[in-house]
Amino acid sequence: MKVSAVLGAFYPNKCAACDEIIPENKVLCDYCNVTFLPPDYGKICKKCGLELDNCRCKYREFHFSGIIGAYINEGVARRVYYSYKIGRRQELARFFAERVATAVKAAFGDTAFDALLCVPISHRSRLKRGFDHGEEIAVILADILNIKYVGGVLKSRHFRPFQHKSKFDERLANVRGKYYTVKRINAKRVLLFDDIFTTAATLDECAKELMFAGVHEVYCASLLSTYLKKKPYGEKNNGN
Repeated sequence: MKVSAVLGAFYPNKCAACDEIIPENKVLCDYCNVTFLPPDYGKICKKCGLELDNCRCKYREFHFSGIIGAYINEGVARRVYYSYKIGRRQELARFFAERVATAVKAAFGDTAFDALLCVPISHRSRLKRGFDHGEEIAVILADILNIKYVGGVLKSRHFRPFQHKSKFDERLANVRGKYYTVKRINAKRVLLFDDIFTTAATLDECAKELMFAGVHEVYCASLLSTYLKKKPYGEKNNGN
């Protein structure tokens, strides 16, 4: 009997979203796979990364030239990602990188990038997770897209609160001064990766710092996008 068969009997492969036992060569069960669908990229603004009917471009200026999220941060997409990030299923990094690569090609076509970078995590976050969840995807993504991966340019200070606990205005304030560059980069156009974006405040702050470091254009890609269903700035949400 093969070793893989023995291990499979004691440690069966499980769906990354629902824990159903599945064949060894799969990541998701059949049900989760058919519901793990990307958004319609044709209905997304390539500048701010949100659905066209929720576009923020009229109300906010960005330092980056474009942004795309591969999936909406909900349902199966959220569960399978957190099995990677929280459950430490690091073997899923390629699974995610392949899907982000598809989104990048759909959004930015034949745009040529000189380098690919990743939003850094703090030393505290790295110790907590045990690995850099974003960078592991980014390195594979660079290989798939045939772009040089450049690490060690951006750094993160750790004194800010976590973004997922903050409201919109707080998110913008939290990232000011959080990221900084430690060296110049010899690249005119770069692709910047982050695992999740909501307001794009983190990506925008990093894009600004990269432009200070010599980059001319920054495009952004994310695995998950949290779409904020808010009215335009200046309008009241009637308590919602």
